[in-house]
Amino acid sequence: MKTLIKSPQQCEKIRHAGKILTDLHQELFVRCQPGVALIELESFAQRFLTKNNVRGTFKGYKWFPANLCLSLNDCLVHGIPDHTVLKPGDLLKVDVGVTYESCIADAAFSVVIGWAQANPRAASLICATKNALDMALPTLVPWSSLFAYGETVHREMTDAWFSVIFDLTGHGVGNALHEKPYIHNYGHVSLRSFVIKEWMVFALEPITAQRSTAYRDSKPWVYSNGRNLYTEKGDLGCQWEYTVIITQNGAEVVAWLVDERWLVH
Repeated sequence: MKTLIKSPQQCEKIRHAGKILTDLHQELFVRCQPGVALIELESFAQRFLTKNNVRGTFKGYKWFPANLCLSLNDCLVHGIPDHTVLKPGDLLKVDVGVTYESCIADAAFSVVIGWAQANPRAASLICATKNALDMALPTLVPWSSLFAYGETVHREMTDAWFSVIFDLTGHGVGNALHEKPYIHNYGHVSLRSFVIKEWMVFALEPITAQRSTAYRDSKPWVYSNGRNLYTEKGDLGCQWEYTVIITQNGAEVVAWLVDERWLVH
């Protein structure tokens, strides 16, 4: 699939999808509490999307059964909402896509259930992951390459004594959920040759861990649903994701978690 330069009209629709997604993130964030089941978050998301006349991008994509990817602790991404009940100290990744008039925004956040003191190490991993993404944003300017982005994310994570998962990437987004390029979270050679242009749209997505640099698609004694991906070493994983539109002034973030309490929830 080609990387597409979006039209101004498409970008406005992506901004609208991003605004709704940002609002949904906020609503989900305040509901990520001890005693809440993952399926309850999914049910709320469905009602919210219906009320706002948009569609959840993930539901039905390659037969995925839900609007949300909810991934707990060593589950990195693609977790299917079930009846698991959140407990203090859990590290939850919440990933959502919103489609408005065929235009897509995609974003994710991570949160410690029961406030940061319930799991200080998890809180530190979340803080480092979001910081790495924020530090890399200024590298995204027209006519530069993506290499500095990947290099910055990797450097910030390793400086904080954490890891990136090498084979899980961000991606282009907008007309489809996954468009080119694959945006590695380290200085992959392919990023050197990719030239950033105005009106490209990216889903920037550091996926990180305490120690692991690889993932596995199952773990011992746990039923594999063919979706959940886990850290190779069984350590905690984290995810943070923005949708950004490249403008002449750099990356415009259109979908994210705004709430400043994200670390200490």
